[in-house]
Amino acid sequence: MTAPIRHGARDLLVGAALLLTAAAALAAPAPAHAAGVTDARINTTYVMHGRITTALRVRGEHRGQSITRRWTFTGLDCSGSVCPRLRLRRQRSANRFDRLTLSRVGVGTYAGRGRFTSGLRCRGRRYPHGLVVPYTITVQVIQAVPVEGIAFASQLSATYTNRRRIDHTRCPLGPSRDAARYLGVAAPLPSPPAPGFLVAAHPVDDSTTFTARSARGAGGAPIVSRAWQFGDPASGASNTATARRTTHTFSAPGVYEVSLTVTDANGLTATATRTVTAPGPPTAAFTTARVGTSETFGFHDASQPGIGGASLVRWGWRFGDPRSSSDASGQRNPQHTFSGPGTYQVCLVVVDANNRGAGVCHPVVVPAAGTQASKRTVASTALSSPIS
Repeated sequence: MTAPIRHGARDLLVGAALLLTAAAALAAPAPAHAAGVTDARINTTYVMHGRITTALRVRGEHRGQSITRRWTFTGLDCSGSVCPRLRLRRQRSANRFDRLTLSRVGVGTYAGRGRFTSGLRCRGRRYPHGLVVPYTITVQVIQAVPVEGIAFASQLSATYTNRRRIDHTRCPLGPSRDAARYLGVAAPLPSPPAPGFLVAAHPVDDSTTFTARSARGAGGAPIVSRAWQFGDPASGASNTATARRTTHTFSAPGVYEVSLTVTDANGLTATATRTVTAPGPPTAAFTTARVGTSETFGFHDASQPGIGGASLVRWGWRFGDPRSSSDASGQRNPQHTFSGPGTYQVCLVVVDANNRGAGVCHPVVVPAAGTQASKRTVASTALSSPIS
């Protein structure tokens, strides 16, 4: 609350007896099983609308005055809908904040003690901590809402009680105290976190890096755990991970469903899933066609991209004809004039944009001039991937 008013006279004690009676009634602890009180997690910020019930020699306060404050709770060691302790950051006057810990004293009921200090001026001297204000706070859950099977407090009742303000200056104030009652609503009620992640493939070593990019849910509870599932049971123990940033090498090229499940301090969970492709090498193939009745053949690339669809970017032909003027070509669809009739081992290697490659070799029969040669398609043999 606020600092006491400085008075030299004692005439303000009039009516103190009545206020003492009200303060004693307010300070009495609420019954642990009061009607409507229920267990629930208190783990967010609450807008506390209150009314001062006692104000004796406290500057800026009077009995019946309306006040609005923000109290932020953090549950400690929570299990299910119950937290044994609460950490409270409460706003008081002049936008100052105090912190204290409340303990569970009954069903849906928490209580704790704290203190703050305030400056006083006495005989021309300022005492920065001249006033010590011990106080008690009691909180009860009077309304709860289930979220993913866990009850969260949506409305609270609370009391603040200061029985005696302690003056450490040489100018005694006399009796001074204050108290208030509050009703608070969650602002906002907690909600599950929003999971998400980034994917970065590394073609050089076939690995993929996953980085969590999850957001806290309403209420701001921090994310406390992550569980990755890569949809790759053949990878064994590597199929799961718990770090915020992790790298996985898939056991084989293919399409995988990767999921990230995050859990926040409220015990709320959410899962994000993405389809991730582990690229595979292309399929190499070619067809041949003789040009007329000459010893020249045209070669047509019939290769196909691998899993992931990376386009082909390089072609390497060997015609198995060292006596020719050119036994190699980097064209996609080259022609080659063989040095004479015979059987030649023609090979094609293709490389895709991920630097993965595949190759195929097949004998090509070059007939004598004037005879016919048939067009044929040659099957693929994958090379080790990637190609250096």
